[in-house]
Amino acid sequence: MFFIASVVEAKPRRQYYSQPTNNTRTYSYTNIVTPQDDQSRCQAEANYMASNRICGHVWGTIGNFEGVGFGYSPNCNTCTPGNSMRLTGDASAQDTNGKWYRVRSWR
Repeated sequence: MFFIASVVEAKPRRQYYSQPTNNTRTYSYTNIVTPQDDQSRCQAEANYMASNRICGHVWGTIGNFEGVGFGYSPNCNTCTPGNSMRLTGDASAQDTNGKWYRVRSWR
């Protein structure tokens, strides 16, 4: 009997940029100015994900819980919190190939 387990871990807040190098993506630290309110932070992260075609978290958690998603609709699914929280940000951005990236935050 075989089974495969996958572990996803929370990481500390970090800021990255990506740059294609020899058909691979590398991530490095940079001084990105991040907006203060959750809605603006969600939009900035969605824009960054779309411009760099990153399908996952890039800057750490916005608020107390953050869900990211991607697909071919601006309202694509994201993770949602298991308990009752208030939605504080919801933003989508589209890349040049038509794929949508969505970021939502809760507190």
